[in-house]
Amino acid sequence: MSLEMHVIGGYVGSDPETREVNGREEPQQVTSFSVAVNDSRRKDSPPTWYRVMAWNGLGNVVGQYVHRGDYVVVTADRLRVSTWEDRSGETRVTLELTASAVDFSANRRGETEAEPQEEIPF
Repeated sequence: MSLEMHVIGGYVGSDPETREVNGREEPQQVTSFSVAVNDSRRKDSPPTWYRVMAWNGLGNVVGQYVHRGDYVVVTADRLRVSTWEDRSGETRVTLELTASAVDFSANRRGETEAEPQEEIPF
């Protein structure tokens, strides 16, 4: 048995885009967005960018509630690495994740910390 699982946490780079694609039996929806993950050990290094694909119901929720600047934690069951050439002929790499879960509850709309909770007396 094989297992592949990836977890990233970072900031959404642009508002998610939803589109319809042809499925085997019926059309499906896919929502894509980018996530920047900073290296906490090296503050001066550029972030690593991931392209995240969320399908059908998960994609609908992401499209409705996730926005540019939000902090998200993405759990993915697939990572695909693609290489391509840009207009100037340079080779570029794209890291594409297929999301199985997207947690956007930690922060909303660029907040850096969760709201403080009242202390529970018991």
